[in-house]
Amino acid sequence: MKKIFFLGLVVGLVLSLSSAAHANMLVNSSFETPMGDNADPDGWWGLREFPTATDVVMKTATAEQYSGAQSGRITMTANTSTPRNLWAGWGQEVSIGAGQQITASAWLKATARNYANPKLQLEFKDMGGVQINKTSVAAPAGTFDWTNLSTTVTTPAGTETVLVNLLVEKTSGGASGEFYWDDASIDVAAVPEPASLLLLGSGLVGLLGVSRKKK
Repeated sequence: MKKIFFLGLVVGLVLSLSSAAHANMLVNSSFETPMGDNADPDGWWGLREFPTATDVVMKTATAEQYSGAQSGRITMTANTSTPRNLWAGWGQEVSIGAGQQITASAWLKATARNYANPKLQLEFKDMGGVQINKTSVAAPAGTFDWTNLSTTVTTPAGTETVLVNLLVEKTSGGASGEFYWDDASIDVAAVPEPASLLLLGSGLVGLLGVSRKKK
């Protein structure tokens, strides 16, 4: 009985020292600040191909939300003149090194859609900000209610930062759509710390010693 208790104590200490995963690394992940319609959400960049073009509106919206009081809206209108935006997205860049297992997730709702394709995209960048690689998970076809997009990947060699891009791409200038993003996250899977592994090893050695003494 003492042996089982001792083993449980060691395992409990290891788990407490090595968390299951880092907390969500995104700021204002639910687009809750500032409160109100048509605001620029804190922490997010309104990424777009041509910032001066008027065919994209990116603001907070209280009309739709997966949780909380609001979400981040991207409205893309048809525009066949130049300049025109063929893509736009909510972006945040976080510091994550190479060889890390990460899970990114976001909730998305499409209320209007005409040849516009939303996706959750991760862009891996080196120390100089140059893109090394990218990966994405596409949304279902057509319009849809709140749907979760999620992907788990290992960051490639040379990665220093990861750009999380809640992206919408148009197939042509005549495409359009309205999309709401909410509850985005990016987490890094925990790797047991050396101190935790040492504690576990010491505990197992101690447990073996107790067992030998009983014999």
